[in-house]
Amino acid sequence: MNILEGQKLIKNKEYAKALTYFLNLKKKNIKNTSINFYLGLIYFEFNKFTKSIFYYNKFLKKEPKSEAGLLNLAIAKQAIGELVSAKELYLEIININQLNVRAYYGLYLLDINFLNDDLFKRLYEIFKDNKLNLYQKGIIDFLFSKKAKKDIENLKEIEHLKKSHKNFYNSNKAYNLSAQFYYNKVISKFFDKLNIEVKEKNNNEIDNELVNPIFIIGLPRSGSTLIESILTSSEENIISVGECNVFNTSIIDQIGPKIYSDKFDSKKFEFTINKEVLNKSIKEKYSQYSEIKLEKFIDKSLENFFNIELIKNIYPNAKFIHTFRNPLDSAISIYQSMLPDLSWTHNIEDILLYMDHYHKVLKYFKSKYSEIIMDINLEEFTEKSEGLTKKMFKFCGLTWNENIHNFYKRKDLYSKTLSFTQIRSKVLKYNDKKYQSYFNILNDYKDKYQWLDLSK
Repeated sequence: MNILEGQKLIKNKEYAKALTYFLNLKKKNIKNTSINFYLGLIYFEFNKFTKSIFYYNKFLKKEPKSEAGLLNLAIAKQAIGELVSAKELYLEIININQLNVRAYYGLYLLDINFLNDDLFKRLYEIFKDNKLNLYQKGIIDFLFSKKAKKDIENLKEIEHLKKSHKNFYNSNKAYNLSAQFYYNKVISKFFDKLNIEVKEKNNNEIDNELVNPIFIIGLPRSGSTLIESILTSSEENIISVGECNVFNTSIIDQIGPKIYSDKFDSKKFEFTINKEVLNKSIKEKYSQYSEIKLEKFIDKSLENFFNIELIKNIYPNAKFIHTFRNPLDSAISIYQSMLPDLSWTHNIEDILLYMDHYHKVLKYFKSKYSEIIMDINLEEFTEKSEGLTKKMFKFCGLTWNENIHNFYKRKDLYSKTLSFTQIRSKVLKYNDKKYQSYFNILNDYKDKYQWLDLSK
């Protein structure tokens, strides 16, 4: 057994196997401090933050100057709301290496005011360094865009955003191209032409009929993390597996060899999924989260609006909470965010095209399965949170009580998303003027999409 084998498992996102592998290395008393680092990483993926932090700290006792260890520990602290500790860790990284641009981004996430003029001067100097990779350049231009926004320099802000998104896209171009191909040429064209291969009903399917999962679907920056935080505050102590992408990954595992073949012909393609294989894959992936044995769980993989048909076939009792906001606000908010792992978020044209797929797909499934999809409008929710929360809890079969209002005070509240600070305060009134000054960048597309109404 060696570290490289465990690293491969992590790279392939086989976290359960990786956990067993590294725990076995630890039992064998193999003297390699990186074992603790990888255990910290794996437990973070499982949302086991206490254990994650424990192993990162253990690793850092031996490697106190490790930038990767300090950074991952800061992110874990950030996720559980220990923001002061996270800030100290980010500053420690910068003291060790002023060129570590990810630490500057961490400070921004905590509070843009933590990036003072001196730190921005450092970033300007760093930016002159030709040794920076595309991802690092993307981060710096993104931070420059935030400074421009703070200084109310809209044109400068948009210019930096364009450069940032271009660098993020190109930093992982092969993956982004394949992801865009899947969204634009496959799933958006064949979601309603699904053929499910079914043999005899087996015990796994019977077990699935006892499970009542909740899937939060929609677009990023739509209030999904807020809704997740409220739902996990129920008396049932329901757990969330977050944005685990279990269904998307399992679907692509089956059809990937077909769609990513040189011989792929969309006119001859049949979107066929073997239910038994899919069920097995999903069970294995969800089993990495031990609590999934519970009757209820939440999956917040937002792209699952594409997968409603398959989810309903695997989990007959599944419910879907669709969070959304004004589409104009949604488009601008996504563009102004740093979401490097989402291939379609790096220019306005791709964002609007993805949103068009989303509107079309949701319309189809809401017509077909209206009884299992509940809409939550973020703007309305901020004004009528109590009434809508009660309706949502009833829809999901959860128990509502007065303490739900205080969800943001929970000590066990965590978030890996960009909303980790927002969920730690009471629900605030929606600001419908926040993005108006940016609507002009959507003008070129106003006649292309019916849902893009710039006249209001």
